[in-house]
Amino acid sequence: MNQYQAERRLCWSYGLLAVFLAVSVVCIAIPYNHWRATLDVCPGSWLENTNCGCIFFGVSTFQSFNGGHNSYCLYAIFAPLPILVYALVMALFHMYRVCINNIGQYEDEKSTAMEEIEGEAIVITTRTRVTKKNDAVIYCWIPTSCIAAVFCIYNLVHAAIITNGFLKICSQYRGYLARELHASGDHVSVIHFRLSCQAIFDFMDYLQKNAPNSRRGEFINTGVALQLALITSWLAVGLWIWVIVITAMRAYKERSVLTCCGN
Repeated sequence: MNQYQAERRLCWSYGLLAVFLAVSVVCIAIPYNHWRATLDVCPGSWLENTNCGCIFFGVSTFQSFNGGHNSYCLYAIFAPLPILVYALVMALFHMYRVCINNIGQYEDEKSTAMEEIEGEAIVITTRTRVTKKNDAVIYCWIPTSCIAAVFCIYNLVHAAIITNGFLKICSQYRGYLARELHASGDHVSVIHFRLSCQAIFDFMDYLQKNAPNSRRGEFINTGVALQLALITSWLAVGLWIWVIVITAMRAYKERSVLTCCGN
């Protein structure tokens, strides 16, 4: 894989990262805004300021179903924004280099020529290389690989938190749904062990009562939105790993310039 191929793959990878992270942010922001007033029914006075309107980490109580603390949803929405901006900038950078400059396109291509020395024909093979004199980006492979590793861990933590919050509210709403439907016997077993989280959120979309003064508006598909956010978040983690592999391979290939190992 020469430098042109590596940067073309990085262009697509960073572009897809920006798309996945944007989809994740939007698919969390919509359910959060939709359910914020409805789920914010924590017991206590206005002095306590509990702010439990988050769609993640909801809790079933004896009287109602409360959302998680708003900080969880605010983190889920705003945490990916820095790495989204970074991915977008890097995608545009590599797009410029690949589509306009064609940097490294002919690296590793062989060319042969015939030369006659002292009456004997000799075949000379040359290989094109990108050197430190014509492309300073080779010094960025190690830093970009380290940055990608840090952002991969950062994205992994974000994906793990929203996945845990999703499973928590799905589990809690099963118990709340069984109580609200006055289920018993096998009905409870079906709710707890057979219905998927998508089906649980479908019940939530149509059966959850509005809180006082709530302006929840039209119905949305909460389950699809949240599951799409989870899928895109974990796909983003996988793409960060792929970016680390590509940049690390390029750094290893340019080790003769970056370090003294190849001399």
